[in-house]
Amino acid sequence: MRIGRAALSAILLGVIAVSAGTTAWAHGERSQEPFLRMRTITFYDTKWSKARVKPGETMDLTGKFHTFSEWPRAVNTPESIFLHYSVPGPSMLKKEAWMNGMPVINATSTQLGGDYDYRMNIMGRVTGTYHVHPMVNIEGGGPLVGGGEFVTVDGDWSNFENNVTTIDGQTINMENHGQGRIIGWWLLWTVIGVFWLGYWVVRPFTRRIFLVGVVPEEELVSSGDRTVGLVLMIATVLIVAIGYVTTNGAYPITIPLQTGRMDTPELRPTTDFTPYAHATVKARPVTAVYTVPGRSLGMVIEVTNGSNRPQHLGGFITANLQFRDPALFPDSRLKIKVEPAGPIAPGQTVTMSIDATDAEWEYQRLAELIYDSDSRYGGLLEFFDADKNRQIVEVGGPVIPSFEGGATALSGGGKWRPTTQYK
Repeated sequence: MRIGRAALSAILLGVIAVSAGTTAWAHGERSQEPFLRMRTITFYDTKWSKARVKPGETMDLTGKFHTFSEWPRAVNTPESIFLHYSVPGPSMLKKEAWMNGMPVINATSTQLGGDYDYRMNIMGRVTGTYHVHPMVNIEGGGPLVGGGEFVTVDGDWSNFENNVTTIDGQTINMENHGQGRIIGWWLLWTVIGVFWLGYWVVRPFTRRIFLVGVVPEEELVSSGDRTVGLVLMIATVLIVAIGYVTTNGAYPITIPLQTGRMDTPELRPTTDFTPYAHATVKARPVTAVYTVPGRSLGMVIEVTNGSNRPQHLGGFITANLQFRDPALFPDSRLKIKVEPAGPIAPGQTVTMSIDATDAEWEYQRLAELIYDSDSRYGGLLEFFDADKNRQIVEVGGPVIPSFEGGATALSGGGKWRPTTQYK
């Protein structure tokens, strides 16, 4: 019996040790609150040009994002943002970044209700497999992360080089450029700091504390202490001055760190894509119910087709999830059911029922939106004409939780019965 208990204890300890040593290395975007992912920045059309690169080889991360018009009051508005990507540590490098055809090296501003396309050229650095996400950092609001895909950096990176050409024509390796100077300065100031602390710590520190204010300061700080302090002060000034002169001589041509902010214009419409600001289809939310047992978001939307062509509601995008109408996209994994089905004629106004049902609501932790102090949903509706030209229309409003089946949202009553479970 004792042997059996000992063996069981050993097995349990082994399982705990293995579990404790497992690294959480993906899907960190699910930790953000639902209102952040649904009602701030919505990433869509995200694409990774490669799933495997070698150290020094580049890939493109492209896509679009939409800044929600009804921006949450708890988050700073995106008046100053920085486009980047999210990976664990410095495992990859960003070589270029573009928004709406403009290079974005610095921070840039965006407008609420705007759509922006982006392209980032990313270079593999450290060998491993990483979850790569697009990310927008908002000044005062923190990072907002889009959906991710695994990208493998395969190969030996011991001889990795990040070469750049300076304005005077020199080629330098950013991996180790100036490394000797950095280590030298770090060691110098560390030695000085340790000496200064050690000089005072070796004294009877506790006894001297009790003497402060009791005895004259001349008895606490001797002339030798003042001499040491004066010597260190003069040495510090001389070291800084000499370092400035020598560094300026070694690098006579320098450019300060740039702190300016760019203004990126909104995305212009094209033949096959119309952003929200230029959309001719309008949507007004009527009601929305989230059914907890059914993992279903039901929406009633009043849609007016102001274009000159019939428009078909073909998709709903929210928080990195893209639900599609199987009539237009039969291979889509996440599906919606739209009633009434079919296209909307030009000039017609229709009240539509949209059912987005899937376990992804729970898996992505979006079901927690019903526990927010401001329970609201947000997303993008996709409308298509006969040639698959797409219009993006923003939609959002209050959402009512339901913990049981019942009447549909069309008939009111605050309950919603999901029509069919889609997978």
